[in-house]
Amino acid sequence: MKTDVKKLENAEVEISVTLPSKVLENYRAEVETEALKNVKIDGFREGKVPHDIAMKHIQPMRVLEEMAQRAISGAYVEVLEKTNVKAIGHPQIMITKIAEGSDLEFKLTTAVLPEVKLGDYKKIAKIEMKKEDVVEVIDKEIDDAINNIRKMRAQQTMTENLAEGEVAKSWNDIDESDLPELTDDFVKTVGKFENVADFKTKITENIKAEKEAKNIEKKRIAIIDGILADSEIEVPKMMIDYEVDKMMHEFEGNIAMTGMQFDDYLKSINKTRDDYKTEWAEQGKKRAQTQLMLNEIATKEKIEASDKDINDEVSKIMEQYKDQKNIDENNVRSYVASVLTHQKVFEFLEGEK
Repeated sequence: MKTDVKKLENAEVEISVTLPSKVLENYRAEVETEALKNVKIDGFREGKVPHDIAMKHIQPMRVLEEMAQRAISGAYVEVLEKTNVKAIGHPQIMITKIAEGSDLEFKLTTAVLPEVKLGDYKKIAKIEMKKEDVVEVIDKEIDDAINNIRKMRAQQTMTENLAEGEVAKSWNDIDESDLPELTDDFVKTVGKFENVADFKTKITENIKAEKEAKNIEKKRIAIIDGILADSEIEVPKMMIDYEVDKMMHEFEGNIAMTGMQFDDYLKSINKTRDDYKTEWAEQGKKRAQTQLMLNEIATKEKIEASDKDINDEVSKIMEQYKDQKNIDENNVRSYVASVLTHQKVFEFLEGEK
């Protein structure tokens, strides 16, 4: 067997292969036997037609093509081992030469595990983590949050007390006179609060925690952007397509939550799924690069989620979706392991101060 590897763009390779004709011939007997089973000729029982007569009713090229497909499948692993190609996904196969008595020539085009050349991720993370974030909660933010809670309670009360034929006020039409008075008794009906002062303290803490979470998210995005800009990560098209398909699935789910059919939504804005896939290609590429980057850091720094954490999270998810069919626990475990490991990578990078 002869092979030649040609590197293509987007982490793909093309392998040209020549298989000796004798390899093809190893498959002739079984291919012809199967083909003969389906030959029907008047005067003979099905499957009992003499070989020489039956072969006249079978196209030689059809037999040869089936021999070639089986020979290629049988040689695939050997081809990868010989060329040291770390393939991912399913290859595209193109037969370039096939004839009786001749060697078989074909090309395999496949995505490969991409090479990831990381920049100085520790230095980049350190720069971003040193940037100070001042988290302040001003009185207006507290007042707005409290008034929103009072508005929700007012709207709920008005809806419950509607007379037949009456229409509840819209959110924007609710004014101060409609709102329940902010008292110790009122805040106790909202949640486990001792009094108004305790209520305001908890509201303040929640707003601050939300702002801090947003700051962490901003820093993580900045760290990702910084590392990607300083790295070389070639991404197979199949990985980009996978990320874009995930984005499409998420988008369809969001539209479904509004009660609208996704196809109807597309018609209303005069767009197609392919339009979105084209628009999201770059974002899909970045998501794929981010996954590869986090995996590479995890490998280099020997970071991984513990079995206990993975098992605990898998148990929660399986319990949550126990009534749904087609939930594969192995897929859930793989997903959870990836998410938890990436979380640990971010914690590692955030520790670079």
